Amino acid sequence: MLSLPKSTKSSLGRLGVGLGVGLVLGVGVIGFLRHRRNQAAKLLHLQQERIVTSSVAAKSSPAPDACASDCASDEARPAPCAQPDDCVLAGSAAALDDCAESRSNSSDSSDSDGEAPSPSGRQSLATFLARLGLERCEPVQELGRGGFGRVQAVNITLPGGGVIKAVRKEIFRRTDGLSRTELLQQEVAGTRAAAGCASAVQLLGYTEPQTDDDPHELLLSYVPGMTLSAYLDLVHRADVVKRFVAKKGKKGKKGKTLIPRTSTILSTPLLKQLAISVLTAVNVMHNNNMCHGDIKSDNVYVNTGDADGVIHFVLGDFGSAEPTDSEGMLISGAVGGSRATAAPEQRVHLAGGTPACGLSRMIDMASVGLLLAEAAQFRPMPTRLWAYSLFEDDLDEWVPEGCRDLCAQLLAPSPSDRPSAKEALAHWWLNE
Repeated sequence: MLSLPKSTKSSLGRLGVGLGVGLVLGVGVIGFLRHRRNQAAKLLHLQQERIVTSSVAAKSSPAPDACASDCASDEARPAPCAQPDDCVLAGSAAALDDCAESRSNSSDSSDSDGEAPSPSGRQSLATFLARLGLERCEPVQELGRGGFGRVQAVNITLPGGGVIKAVRKEIFRRTDGLSRTELLQQEVAGTRAAAGCASAVQLLGYTEPQTDDDPHELLLSYVPGMTLSAYLDLVHRADVVKRFVAKKGKKGKKGKTLIPRTSTILSTPLLKQLAISVLTAVNVMHNNNMCHGDIKSDNVYVNTGDADGVIHFVLGDFGSAEPTDSEGMLISGAVGGSRATAAPEQRVHLAGGTPACGLSRMIDMASVGLLLAEAAQFRPMPTRLWAYSLFEDDLDEWVPEGCRDLCAQLLAPSPSDRPSAKEALAHWWLNE
């Protein structure tokens, strides 16, 4: 039997332990990487499962002519309504019934909460939220905060029991000379212009400050999910993981390579649904002589909270909205917005210049074109999106021809060459 020195035995023992630990760690790392890859694949598969067909999307979105009339009736309201009448918030019927029960058979001009009942003796949920919603907010989560405001998710307890989730937006006192009262009124007017439309955030209530020291707040409908920009990033990352494939390198060494993208970030059905949803909201606003002024992926919300798993797109953030005259020209002759997603003439204005064609509601159409281009291909390539907006680049040929054609029409250099929201909704690609 071979006899080894004690020091040699000790060294071999440590070597064996080290090899064992290394083997365990190696197996663990490989397992972890496989787990992450499987997670990403499942995420992309889930996104694909949630895709609704274009026919379903078309059915779920009201036609441009019908939207205004559909949104005017309580039966057709799938989203909160901004009108302080007897309209009902979707998904809150049970809570409204509870509220109504606590007020039925009441003949007094006021109740225990100091609220006047409706002529039928039943106070509508919308009226309750408009009058007392902001007073009864209970903060749940801060969704965002900046130098000029704060946004919170809140719960509102109803008189008859039950809770409604909403969003409270607070406008802070300005240090740049702008009146926050005027900014509040501007956003109220912009949100009201999309009242009753299922693909737009709804106004539930707002303060009417008498002085600059009074609260400047809006109560808005809550959209469960995330912004379109965050959703596109999520889908893109999952797709990148899926496109990494094993590859043999020199001398048989194994590695990975990224297969180039040959499909849109959002699937074709979801791209169509996005276009229909945003264009429907824009059409309602334009019919009410209002321009949104800042359509971008940060201001579109992806509602993933429905029990049926269907995805919905909702346009929000009306803080840059501007009223227009009967010809569609901005009455103020000025608008805010974001340079990266602004129309060519809007960029001239934002840079301090005066566009020869003036500013009209057609700036929204150019922004919708850039939004679709971003959702189709350019989200992970902001430099290409910028070049595309300057007519120095184009969508790749693997992007559906109809999508490329619609984007090109919406982003036409001359506002007069762009289709209206109603005309864009009739585009052949959205209806095939």
